[in-house]
Amino acid sequence: MSNKVDDPRGYGRKACQDSVDPAVWEKNVKFTQKLQSLLLKHPISSHPIKEFFENETIDKEKTLKLHYEFGHGFAQIFTDAVVRAMYESKSLEARLGPAGKSTSRFLWAINLMDELGYVPSGNTESYAGNPDGAHYYLYMQTINQLGGDGMNLVHYDATAETKACRASFEDNYSDYELLCCVLALSESIFDKFAGAWADNINKSTGMDTSQGYHTIHVEDDEGESIDDDHSEDGWCLVNQALQPERHDEIEARVKEWLDVWYKFADKMMEIAAS
Repeated sequence: MSNKVDDPRGYGRKACQDSVDPAVWEKNVKFTQKLQSLLLKHPISSHPIKEFFENETIDKEKTLKLHYEFGHGFAQIFTDAVVRAMYESKSLEARLGPAGKSTSRFLWAINLMDELGYVPSGNTESYAGNPDGAHYYLYMQTINQLGGDGMNLVHYDATAETKACRASFEDNYSDYELLCCVLALSESIFDKFAGAWADNINKSTGMDTSQGYHTIHVEDDEGESIDDDHSEDGWCLVNQALQPERHDEIEARVKEWLDVWYKFADKMMEIAAS
């Protein structure tokens, strides 16, 4: 088999890059590096909720409430946003031709398959995985294990801070460039807190977090997590999608989202410490 088949993620990224004028790609790379620097410098990257998770315990009722809040703001609609991004990538065809749309969808598809429960197969002739491994399904199972009901999330009345997080995705469903940015940015943030949250759930409730949803975004023994691949894919798709004339607008929106997510982290800590 060729490397194109053996390395779909790597070749997918290269194909996305090859669909863009090199000068535009270079401008976008410099810009997205600036966005990632903004993230690292923003208070969200060092929010005290991580230290709280590491040092405190949270009773089961509050842990469940945190899961309802995070579920409404992120987990319930994240896969929806990826599906929508794959659809909205049709907007690339007018600027980049068929290659723009097809290469972006190829890379989105890899991320979507991860979200839906597919896993790498040792058999080169078949896929592997099952829907029980879908990230959202695993999240619902976690809620059930905490004594809640996953169905309650469907009609959950979340806090204003959590609703604002959800809106940062849903309000951009029709703007491919903004949707790419919010997805890439979120993939770059969550793994900063995922490990500490998983450990807190285990020590606070006794729930086994060495399996299920809370293993997905946590770094392995080699310091890697699924978010690393998704984040790199996401920024690649942003570099392909962005038009340089929108850089200033995009930067302003990124700052808004980071502020919204910081307020959400504040609310989560308030709930946990109450």
